[in-house]
Amino acid sequence: MAQTLAKELTSLVDWSVTELGNVIKSELGAEGFHRIESIRRFVKSARGQTRAGLLDLKNELASLSSQDRFYIAHSFSLMLELINSCEAAYRTSRLKQEKHGPSAESSHQYGRIIHVLTAHPTESRSPDIIYYFKKIQDLLEKHLDHAEEADTPSLQTLLKWVWRIPMSKQRKPSVMDEAEYIYSLALQKDILEIFIAQRRQMLPFYIRSWVGGDKDGHPGVDEKTMLGSLQMARDFLLRFVSERFQIFVDDLTPLAHSASRDKKKLQQMLFVAKGVKRSLFQLRKIQAGDSLKIKTLQNLLDQLAKSYHALFKAESVLLMDIRHLMKAFPGLVVPLELREDSSLVREALAHSSNKFAISRMLKTLGKISPDHDPRFYVRGFVLSQTESAQDIAAGLALVEKYLGTARLPVVPLFESAHALESSVAIVEEFLGNSRRRNLIKKLWSKKFEVMLGYSDSAKENGAFPSRYLISSAIQGLEKTIRSYELTPIFFHGSGGSVERGGGSIQEQTEWWPTSALETIKVTVQGEMIYRSYAAPEILKRQIERFTFARDEGGEPRELGGHAQKDLLRMSEFVQKSYQGILHEPEFLTLIEKATPYSFLKDLRLGSRPSKRQGPVNLKNLRAIPWVLCWTQTRALFPSWWGVGSFWKTLSSQEKKRYQHLFKTSSLFSSYIKVLGFTLAKIELEVFALYLHSSPLPEVVVKGFLRKFQDEYESCQKAVYEISGEKSLLWYRPWLETSIQLRSPLIHPLNVLQILALEKKDIPLLRETVTGVASGMLTTG
Repeated sequence: MAQTLAKELTSLVDWSVTELGNVIKSELGAEGFHRIESIRRFVKSARGQTRAGLLDLKNELASLSSQDRFYIAHSFSLMLELINSCEAAYRTSRLKQEKHGPSAESSHQYGRIIHVLTAHPTESRSPDIIYYFKKIQDLLEKHLDHAEEADTPSLQTLLKWVWRIPMSKQRKPSVMDEAEYIYSLALQKDILEIFIAQRRQMLPFYIRSWVGGDKDGHPGVDEKTMLGSLQMARDFLLRFVSERFQIFVDDLTPLAHSASRDKKKLQQMLFVAKGVKRSLFQLRKIQAGDSLKIKTLQNLLDQLAKSYHALFKAESVLLMDIRHLMKAFPGLVVPLELREDSSLVREALAHSSNKFAISRMLKTLGKISPDHDPRFYVRGFVLSQTESAQDIAAGLALVEKYLGTARLPVVPLFESAHALESSVAIVEEFLGNSRRRNLIKKLWSKKFEVMLGYSDSAKENGAFPSRYLISSAIQGLEKTIRSYELTPIFFHGSGGSVERGGGSIQEQTEWWPTSALETIKVTVQGEMIYRSYAAPEILKRQIERFTFARDEGGEPRELGGHAQKDLLRMSEFVQKSYQGILHEPEFLTLIEKATPYSFLKDLRLGSRPSKRQGPVNLKNLRAIPWVLCWTQTRALFPSWWGVGSFWKTLSSQEKKRYQHLFKTSSLFSSYIKVLGFTLAKIELEVFALYLHSSPLPEVVVKGFLRKFQDEYESCQKAVYEISGEKSLLWYRPWLETSIQLRSPLIHPLNVLQILALEKKDIPLLRETVTGVASGMLTTG
């Protein structure tokens, strides 16, 4: 039996959705409201969740005007996003009620947690709708804590506002638009207080950003966007520091005026404070020699703190907070991660600096930090598609060419199956050079960082083979890097969805080795930034969970040879099965004709091109839009394909070995959990409607549907038998209830999306993509 959701949450949803209905009725009239309400009731019925019933709904909606169809899509999109806001408000309210004392320094392991924020094309909501829904979420939180009569008219007003604007983006965002989205969330005052609190507790938390530095395949990224992104972060941080410092000055000024005792010392402190303010003023614009000005500011703050302590025999909390913040942001910017394709890095090394943007970016970095650490501004130079030690060496040489020395760490990114399987040999060859090792020890704090690509490896191989390849690579890389007396840093390029390495924090981290938990570095993408940073309480809980994983998780248990062989056997079978269907002649035609893939350029999701130019082929399919298509059609294909077929090949004795692995292997058990989560969200009846509505031949449609249905049923059986449970989400029953309640509400948007694809109705397509993403809690 499904677990009942909390009464407070269900009441909040009922209240807010009822008010949305009242707004819809006032805007569309009784007839329009009753049409939407009848659709809502229908998709909740048994027939409304079948292909035949959805086809009837499609025929009904096809007879309406394009404006009426858009209003229906807008209504269901708003309803789903409103439910999300209710869940976030309830979660935030619960977290506020929990009592969390600060961790004692001796009670936890020291380590860093790093979020790398990126605006890959995975956030489909418009900035305007995000702005208003943040207000709605704040009101919902307030209503949960203390309901007032005024809450209803306030909610109605906000809902009337969001009714008047589309949920979806109407123009393609620029790199600077994406930077503003990220920094307006991650650098708001409440979030900046978290960075300060984490430093106080000796649990440092940092953020980095790809935006403005991720040149890889992005024609809009260059030295100007790099400086623009840094400058935007500087504006946010400088405003916070200046306001906090002004309070410090205001508090001292009356004392300096009136105190006869120590008056000269106080006046001297105010004189130094003027120097701090002057230094802050000079930092308004990032330009050549910026790091020298940062160093001056740091020295003045240190001097002021010493004078204050000498006079009052105590620390200034305000000054300490500013200095803590500058530990988290030593350059008063959000440091970037630069990234470029390894082959282009080699070309840039052989040509003049003006031809390649990555060369100009490194050259500009050298100008703003001529004599100091460039890592104030850029933390690393990531080399995508690294396939050899020579690729890493070329990145190192390019850094030396424009920064004089290897002051910036070079980070190989292993993302293909071949690269992951060869990663140990590649790193072994690179570190085998004593000159390089000496550079790492001298200039990179004895740390060697490796990035692991989840999205592309999953696109190429499937979700489980991707995780197996990455897990095997980490184990080998850790031993190799440590053998050279260096500390390994693993940068996990995972996203929010399971197909991109996502899942709960526990499911992501429980199979990582200890070294991957000493410095936890992960990407946070698209709408996951909003869901993590919109409420400080939610971000704090995420940090706590990472800390708990490090303190309590321990080293994953070593598996015996037979267990390793069993995991390898499953990985190879699933990989072969997954790649087999990808190479079937009609499969890529299915992607093109039965999903939104051909319309990606019209969706306005991000500044980066949504797909590579040229025909539809595996190489040209970008990983994140690839996941988007499978999320929108509710098939979630990359996460589960091949597992059911594999299970059917096993004998009863062999199955027992995998049931034992579920209890002993963190990698396997975590995958089975996210597999159950994925299967619970799949709606093959909806996917079937996409196929039947496409121009694909009927024989092809029937063939693929039969394969998908057989694989899905076998995969479900595998999860039940491996886990020994009767539910796909036995470990989170409330989540199963949430999925069951929201899933039918997405169906009308899928039906409308199919009509939009058929009629090339771009506004409707954009709205349905955003609505489905709200329902599925991820765009791609």
